[in-house]
Amino acid sequence: MDTGRATPRRHAPRPARLAAILLTCLPMTATGAEPPTVSLRPGADIQAAVERHPPGTRFRLEAGIHRLQSIVPKNDNRFEGAPGAVLSGARRLTAFVHRGPVWIARGQTQKGRVNAAEFCRSGFPRCAHPEDLFIDDAPMLHVGSRSAVGPGRWFFDYDADEIVIGDDPTGRIVETSVTPRAFGGTASGVVIQALTIEKYAAPVQAAAVDAEFGPGWTVRNSVLRLNHGVGVNAGNGSRILDNRLLDNGHAGFSGSGTNFLIAGNEIARNGYAGVDFYWEGGGGKITESGGGGLIRGNCVHDNIGAGIWADIDVHQLVIEDNLVFGNADNGITYEISYDGVIRNNRVADNGQRGQGWFWGAQILISSARGVKVYGNDIDVPGGYGNAVTVVSQDRAPYTPAVGNEIFDNRIVIRNTNARIGAVTDVNADNAVVAAGNRLYGNRYHLAELGERVWFWNDAEADWNAIRAQGQEVGGVVNAGIPQKTPLSCPSMAPMDNAR
Repeated sequence: MDTGRATPRRHAPRPARLAAILLTCLPMTATGAEPPTVSLRPGADIQAAVERHPPGTRFRLEAGIHRLQSIVPKNDNRFEGAPGAVLSGARRLTAFVHRGPVWIARGQTQKGRVNAAEFCRSGFPRCAHPEDLFIDDAPMLHVGSRSAVGPGRWFFDYDADEIVIGDDPTGRIVETSVTPRAFGGTASGVVIQALTIEKYAAPVQAAAVDAEFGPGWTVRNSVLRLNHGVGVNAGNGSRILDNRLLDNGHAGFSGSGTNFLIAGNEIARNGYAGVDFYWEGGGGKITESGGGGLIRGNCVHDNIGAGIWADIDVHQLVIEDNLVFGNADNGITYEISYDGVIRNNRVADNGQRGQGWFWGAQILISSARGVKVYGNDIDVPGGYGNAVTVVSQDRAPYTPAVGNEIFDNRIVIRNTNARIGAVTDVNADNAVVAAGNRLYGNRYHLAELGERVWFWNDAEADWNAIRAQGQEVGGVVNAGIPQKTPLSCPSMAPMDNAR
């Protein structure tokens, strides 16, 4: 919100020029005229430029590193990067004192919000602190004491205002993240495109680009990487299109609200900060979405955690046409939510770090209702993971998990210990869960026809036993495992942002 920007003093324009000048100061949506474009070089104060200009202004960020910028746009602002334009939340460190095996940078007074400290994994004692240290673009491990500093490890002594590193900084680029957010606020219709946005000290569960409270934001053709928390957070009407969400500390994306579109993105290798990904983290998570959300055509791979995760009162989310592979936990998860559609995805090789039981699935329905899973190509690897599982636990109001349908999928199971089916740890719910969910019309490929890969009504089952329970009407099982095709992201073609 504009809270009273100063208007520069100017001479009164001649009447013949007045209309043209007014047109250049108004957004195109109001007048049909092109909005003004403001060129900003590295070192310029972007927020000050936003304050000086009207809503609808376009800002072109010229090539180079624009450091420590945090921007609250006005309605319909556009921020576009020239080739090589980078928004960085990090400060470069160049002055060090060498003391024995460590190097010390003094005068470091930044300290961001600590969030979710109880969810740090073992070996990551400071994952909840948003400050990171990068040497030649690689994040170092933030340890809990000076004595633990060594090669690849650093410590922020907040009491002494010192950063202590265990690597010789000579001839290297050393940076520390300082600024918590690149973009945020409540303006509507903001467009961010063709920018690299990196190394922001976003706390866990917070994003470098936060579109949650500004309706109708578009973030496209950009790289969001190496931010401690989340790369981008979507909200009502957001369009997150054709970006690369890579190597962020907590997750690539998050979101809530309605009528958002997350499409055409590569979402990879997120989760370096060490947050417990069974709690949250990895590719990205949607929560408390009232309907109209669509996650389509993304390549989601090699994240430390789940690939795509819907959790907590997500309604009518559609997850379609994605390639989801190599993620440490479930490929796609729909949890304590309902009426989802998971269709036409290719899902493979997920769940290497899953917790066993029926977790670590290619597709997991966890205490959710009314989810339809169809048209997917599902490939369970040889050494780990499950296929499609429905897990019902005591998590009201989603107990028991019923009304879920798994049909018309192609399912290759290379691991004889993998499972497809429904399970509950609430004993009284076994019959209800078995009667309230359906498998039908799926096409299986197993090494041997007698494998007991199905689980239904609290028991393992082979093909004949699962059919005897009224499941897999119209289904087919084939003996023989097809050759595995290596997976990689296709080139991401530009996508229309219309639904």
